[in-house]
Amino acid sequence: MANTKRPQSPKGTSFKGIYKWPKLNDPDYGTKEYPKENGEFSVKLVGDLSDKEVQAFIAKWQPMHDEAIKRAQEEFKSLPVATRKKLEKVTVNPLYTELYDEETEEPTGKVEFKFAMQYSGVYKSGPKAGKKWFRRPAIFDAKGNQMQPAPSIWGGTIGRVAFEVGLNKEGLPGYFIPATGAAGLTLRLQAARVLQLVSEGQRDANSYGFGEEEEGYEYDPSQAQASNDGEGQDDQTSTDDTSTAGGESNPDF
Repeated sequence: MANTKRPQSPKGTSFKGIYKWPKLNDPDYGTKEYPKENGEFSVKLVGDLSDKEVQAFIAKWQPMHDEAIKRAQEEFKSLPVATRKKLEKVTVNPLYTELYDEETEEPTGKVEFKFAMQYSGVYKSGPKAGKKWFRRPAIFDAKGNQMQPAPSIWGGTIGRVAFEVGLNKEGLPGYFIPATGAAGLTLRLQAARVLQLVSEGQRDANSYGFGEEEEGYEYDPSQAQASNDGEGQDDQTSTDDTSTAGGESNPDF
């Protein structure tokens, strides 16, 4: 009897964007009200809708999300009458979230995508059944070198994300939860590539409210005063150098 191949999850690489609330160095266990018992690594990636990279990313993955919603709507029809009456309809979790200005409530023209990875779990079958597993995202620098241990990665960092799409029980992209009626597409974090790092104690100009760049003086490090030599920030790195990812570079990421 031939072995049935496990369906392959679609994989992709994101546009270059800004990391928001990155949880890439240590797993997040949530809060008392909303615990994440198995821990989670995650990052929200913010991009501008006017960016052609962002537009291309949405054009590639939105159709897959739309197909997942169509399948969910068909599954919804087969639920018991009482359940359908209670839920009323499928609750669509969008592929991305549009961001609005908190003061004016007007669209900012920016969107964010969430990528997440479960930190630990238990093998359900095979020779390791019952044993616990752990994993964490691989972190690369701009040159493609894996950083072990990775520096502390804070919000405002610019980078990319490598991910795979979660599959349903039939091996198709997307999910539908009958109990809640929720449906969507899961973007599972695999790795992060840091292009411009913002670490502990660092803030960029936007975080101070300066906004768009202006004409005028441009900093030249070679002109820095000698008195400032050696006054740089301490190296802030994670003490946890555990990683399940192998190799030192990823040329396709």
